[in-house]
Amino acid sequence: MRKLKVFQILLVVIFLLFLIFLFLPKNYTKKYSLNNVEITESYDKTRHSYYFTFKYQNVYLDMLFNSKYKNNRKFIEDLKIVSDNNDFCLIPSGKTFQFYPVCYENNSVVHYSLITNLKDLLPSTLYNKPKLLKTYKDIDIYNQNYNYYLWNYDGFYHINSKETKKIDLFEKEEYTINLIGYTKDYLVIADYDSNYTFNNYYTITLKNGKLKKHSLDRSIYFDSYFPGYLKNKLYIVDSKEKTMYELNVKNGDLEKIKAKVLTNNTWKNANINTIIKEKPKFTYNSLFNYSLEENNLYLTYFKKDIPTLISTNVKSIIRIKDSDIFYLKEDDLYHFNPYTGEELLLTYFEWNFNYNNMIFID
Repeated sequence: MRKLKVFQILLVVIFLLFLIFLFLPKNYTKKYSLNNVEITESYDKTRHSYYFTFKYQNVYLDMLFNSKYKNNRKFIEDLKIVSDNNDFCLIPSGKTFQFYPVCYENNSVVHYSLITNLKDLLPSTLYNKPKLLKTYKDIDIYNQNYNYYLWNYDGFYHINSKETKKIDLFEKEEYTINLIGYTKDYLVIADYDSNYTFNNYYTITLKNGKLKKHSLDRSIYFDSYFPGYLKNKLYIVDSKEKTMYELNVKNGDLEKIKAKVLTNNTWKNANINTIIKEKPKFTYNSLFNYSLEENNLYLTYFKKDIPTLISTNVKSIIRIKDSDIFYLKEDDLYHFNPYTGEELLLTYFEWNFNYNNMIFID
């Protein structure tokens, strides 16, 4: 009886280990075909992402989903093709992911929201139709689902789904503010009521617009810049003093540190004079890489080389946050996400003349 119990326990342990192995995330690549389209499906357990490539008429297209590991394979169950001469769209479908069309038009891979020749052959539900919700301080609002902080020379207009209000900040007007930056939870602004140097700064909590003033134990020259942040620590390079600081924006602790730059989430030591001269910005690892080239906006996925054109006539990138990007076209603020396409958010005539460090969004 004792040997039988030991054997039974051993069987249970083996079965449990098998289940753990079966459901444990693992890298894989699987190839299959639907309607003469070659599909490559892969999972990257380090980046928690599914990546799909499509080969049709010797053209490669792709899409990516950030997702937990699933035990299934061959997620694309059906694939339709709409075409006109050399232009085409592939429309995959399946139960697990919300697939969207991938398209090729005018000899380029383009996002479906830019399609013109084949637009009538795609579902109309894919396209966002702008609807004016309200106007506040000459700002036309089409979407209130984000927290907008719009500089108005002595403070901010704060717009979200709950309120529209003015956040008063400075006694004197500032046409351009350079010492302003994001952290994970805050917008951080130097005290522009000071001259030459500042020893106070303000934080605005991004999620609710709460304003708070903080003091520093030393003064920092306005001849400085913010290269970036990590979580809720902001980094400051004082060009005049040739010094780099790490600021804990929650409590105002300011620490002098050795010069370094964050490149794709990895710290690299650097020469302070080189930093002052070149003014590099921190870069962060992302599955979604956006780039602006001659006013055309492109998306490529992590370490992939299939650029997809997502918008044209773009004059400035405002913010990139994970898969979301916010950008200006003339005086229109847009949002893009590969799963939902391009959407008009705000219009403000002032942005025809001044927009640098004027628009902040979360």
